[in-house]
Amino acid sequence: MATILCYGDSLTWGSVPNGGRYPKHLRWPTMLNELLGKHHQVINFGLPGRTTIWNDPFLEGRNGLSYLQAALETFGPVDILIIMLGTNDLKRYFNVGAYEAAKGVEKLIEKSKMPNNHGFPHPRCVVIAPPNILSPTGAMAENFDGAIEKSQHFHHYYQDVAAHNKCLFLNAAGILQPSTIDGVHLDTQANTQLAQAIQALIKDKI
Repeated sequence: MATILCYGDSLTWGSVPNGGRYPKHLRWPTMLNELLGKHHQVINFGLPGRTTIWNDPFLEGRNGLSYLQAALETFGPVDILIIMLGTNDLKRYFNVGAYEAAKGVEKLIEKSKMPNNHGFPHPRCVVIAPPNILSPTGAMAENFDGAIEKSQHFHHYYQDVAAHNKCLFLNAAGILQPSTIDGVHLDTQANTQLAQAIQALIKDKI
């Protein structure tokens, strides 16, 4: 039995584009668990607003690097760590781009390989480049001002980081796009597409 930890933001947590949270069976980690089989355990550890390494001045506890070690120990030993973060890094007040987000992901990979107090082996990492941001609407239009163009470079920098650190890589933008309702979050079809793509990527690794 493999333990697979999905470490992400609202796209992993299951945010509905027009507000709220999808029921469990419509979130991609649950769909992934169904595809892999119940003898494996897929853990959804997404959190809306989570960044790679940045402290959000308006949301507490969103620095992904600060909580990764605790997550790996809480759910460990973890066989596969799936990291899909970076969308929130592009919020205007962080003033960073896809390159910095990818370097943040690299810090998470490095953290996952650090020794722990329990002798757990370090997990195999899967790096997912987030989908491109479309035209954000409502409050997100201000939050993600300038992020559309930046997000188009996710796949390039993330692929480099994945290759350098010998991680599996998936470019989400190559298989799906966010909902046109808000330009950021995933509809149910995109959740299904993502689960299927990850299943195909890792099925021979567990």
